[in-house]
Amino acid sequence: MIDTRFGAEWPRRCACIDIGTNSIKMLIADVTPERAQRVYENSVVTRLGEALTANGGILGDAPMQRTLNALEQMSVELGRNNPEYVRCVGTAALRIATNAPDFVAAAHERCGLEIEIIPGSEEARLSYLAVALDPVWRNLPNLKVIDVGGGSTEIIVPVGRSGSGETSGLSVSVGAVALTERFGLDQAISPDQLAAVRAEARGLFAEAERMDSRAILSAHHGGTAAGVGGTLTTLAAICNGGIRDPAVVHGYELSTAAIEEAITRLAGRTVPERQTIPGLDPRRADIILGGAVALSAALEAIECTGIRVSTRGLRWGVLYDRFMRLPRTGGDTH
Repeated sequence: MIDTRFGAEWPRRCACIDIGTNSIKMLIADVTPERAQRVYENSVVTRLGEALTANGGILGDAPMQRTLNALEQMSVELGRNNPEYVRCVGTAALRIATNAPDFVAAAHERCGLEIEIIPGSEEARLSYLAVALDPVWRNLPNLKVIDVGGGSTEIIVPVGRSGSGETSGLSVSVGAVALTERFGLDQAISPDQLAAVRAEARGLFAEAERMDSRAILSAHHGGTAAGVGGTLTTLAAICNGGIRDPAVVHGYELSTAAIEEAITRLAGRTVPERQTIPGLDPRRADIILGGAVALSAALEAIECTGIRVSTRGLRWGVLYDRFMRLPRTGGDTH
C-alpha cells in the first residue's frame, strides 16, 4: 500500500482534488507512512451535476464553467504549495455524463489537470479507507461506511481478513442532488410527498440489497456506522446546536431519531427558511433534505441505529491509499 518511488525521505507533500456532483474538494497534506498532516483544504460548491438527468445525461455549460473556474483557482493553490504528487478524481456526475470527455479535456487545457474518472467501486473503497485509517475508527470491528454524495450513496463494508483493506458494498443512485431534482425537494413539501420520496429511496436500496451485495451486507447489519459527505457534516452541525467546527463535527454521533427529526423539520420549510437554521450551510439548504432522506434509507437498509460523522472523505482516502500503511493496532493520523 506504500508508494516508495520517491525514496525514503518523508514527509511527502501530496494533493488530491475530488470532483463531485455537488462540490469540488481539495486537500494538500504532508504525508508519511504513518500519518497525514493537513496543509490546505478547501471545498467549493459548483453543482457540476445540475439538471444532468433532465438534460439527458449532458453536463450543462454553466455548471461546467463554474467547475472549471474553481479548478483554475485550485491549480493556483497547487502552484503555491508545490506538491510532488497530485491526483484528481471525478465521481458520479462524470461517470454518467456523455460529454464528460469534453469536460476532462477542457480541465487539462485550462488548468493542466489530469482528471481520472473512477468507478463507483473504487470511490467506495477509497471512502472506506479514509475512515478506516482515521484514529477515531481504526480499531472498530466490522466497520461500515456510508458515503452520501450528490448523485449516489454508497454503503461499504470490509471483506476478507482483518486489515486487508478489501471492501464490498453497493452504490445506489440516491443522492442529495438526485433526489432534490427528481422530487422537487428544494421547497417545502407535504407529509404525503415526503412519504413518497422516502418510499422511493427505500425501494431503491432494497432492490440493490436483493442483488449481489445482499449476502455480504446482511452480515454487517446493526450497530453504528461511520459516514462521510456534506450531508453528514451538515446534519451534525444542525443537531449539535449549530457548531460547524470540524473539530466538533468529526466523530459526532447522529442517532436515527435525530435524523428523522431533522427530516421532518426540513420538509416543512422553504429554502430561505432552512437557511436560518443554525449550523446549516446556506449553500446546501436546497439539497439537504434529499441528502437526509438518502442517509435515512441507507441506515435502514443495514439496520443501523446511528452513524458517527467523519469530516474526511474520498480525498483523504486517495492519499492514504497511496502512501500509508493499513492499520494493525492503533497508530495516529491528523
